[in-house]
Order: sequence, then structure tokens, then C-alpha cells
Amino acid sequence: MLSLSKYHGCGNDFMILREKDAAGYDLNALIPAVCDRHTGIGADGLILVRETPLTMLFYNCDGSRAPMCGNGIRCFAKFCLDEGIVDTDCFDVETLAGIKTVTVKSREPFMARVAMGRADFSPESVGVKAQGPALDFPVPVEGRQILVDSFFMSTVHTVLFVDDPEAPETQRIAGIICESPLYREKTNVNLVRVLDRKQILMRTWERGVGMTLACGTGACAAALDAYRKGYCENEVEILLPKGRLTIQINEDGDVWMSGPAERIIKGEYDL
Repeated sequence: MLSLSKYHGCGNDFMILREKDAAGYDLNALIPAVCDRHTGIGADGLILVRETPLTMLFYNCDGSRAPMCGNGIRCFAKFCLDEGIVDTDCFDVETLAGIKTVTVKSREPFMARVAMGRADFSPESVGVKAQGPALDFPVPVEGRQILVDSFFMSTVHTVLFVDDPEAPETQRIAGIICESPLYREKTNVNLVRVLDRKQILMRTWERGVGMTLACGTGACAAALDAYRKGYCENEVEILLPKGRLTIQINEDGDVWMSGPAERIIKGEYDL
């Protein structure tokens, strides 16, 4: 029996357990089985908690590893508080995308602010062959070129400004861009509509997952790209189907994300 919990941040859901409890399990088999929404519990990803040093190990639902997850790190933080792993309102978390500082603004309801760092616009960080930043980057899709902005914001992200992020055809195209051979390790694709200077509507096709209800690092990428283009202020709300995130961009380029997290279930899973 495997002791685990399920959390969500704005609908983006994750299975979370201590790394030591997963010892001896084949993660390549465990993660897809647990995350399967029909034959498992169901989740967008799985997070292992390493206690010393405090580290978030993040996996997509297909078992592939990802550097970081914005909604996931807030869920990670709440799990650590719920389980008594930490008992402070400000702590650092090690990730493959560097150390992220979490500040708990409220414990009930839970709300956290995360220092997400700065974007990396180098083509090497995105995994594409280009002479410079992959901005207004042409991606061939079914005989036409679609211009996108791709950069590394805690993980690889592509931003595409559209009229309707909910349109099935637009989401299908996002899936094609995600799988484009131009990207060495695929890319997350954020479909973005700027509503006004303070609000952005967004949906994300996440590599290794598909369409998700929310993406924290994607929200950071969307806000940063819209701000870079002059479409919005340096602090915006990202509107998602089951919640909203607040993204703030400082003058030095540092990005901060604020949002909720909630535990759904806690129990034991029998493989």
C-alpha cells in the first residue's frame, strides 16, 4: 500500500508523496498507473517530496520528468505544511529549474507567492536551432507558418496569442506545435487572449499531458510575453477555468506568481 495525497491548484491536479515512500517502486510504471483517470486515481502529474534538502521532483502524468511546475510547487508547499515537513511561512524549494522561494500569504484558505525567477530567451534553453531568441518564431503547421514566442520560464514554454483559447481547432493546433520536431524536447503551448491591461485569459497544452485546466509556469510565460509586447501592465490576473493566478513582473525581470492550492484526498493506493 502506498500512502499518497492528491492536491490541485486552480484545477491542475497532482498526486504527492514522500520520496522515501516511493522507494522500491518502478516510477515508469507507477506514475502512469496512478495518474490514469480511468483505471487509477487521476492527475496531471506526480510530485515526490525529498525532505533533506527540501526538493520537489516533478513528473508529468506519462512519467516524463519536467524541471518545475508552478501550480505543483504551491501544492507541494501545502503538502509540506499539512504533513509537518515545514512549519514556517517562507522556505526554499530545490527544483531542476533552480531554487524557488515560497512565501505563504495565508494558511486558511491556502495562498502562496512564489519567486519564479527570470526567463531565459536563449535558443539553447528552448531546445531549438535559431540564430537568436525564438521570438516571432515560425512553426510550420499543416502547410502554413504560425508565429510564436518560445522561451524558458522554469520550463520550456511557447506563447501563442489567439482570439479564443477555448476553440477546439485552436487547441488542436497547440497540440501540433507541442510535438513539432523543431523543439528538441517538445514544448508547452499557452493559448493567450489579452482581455485588458489587467486580465489575461489562458489555456495550456502541456507536454506529456495535453490540455490542462491551469499551468503556473505557463501563466508566468503568458504574462511576461504580453508585458514584453506592451499588451498589459506588469501585474496581471490570469483567468483559468477553475481559478485565477496573479503574476507580477519586477523591473529587473524577476517574475512572481501568487495563487491557491487545496488538498482533495489523502489515503492509500494499492497497486
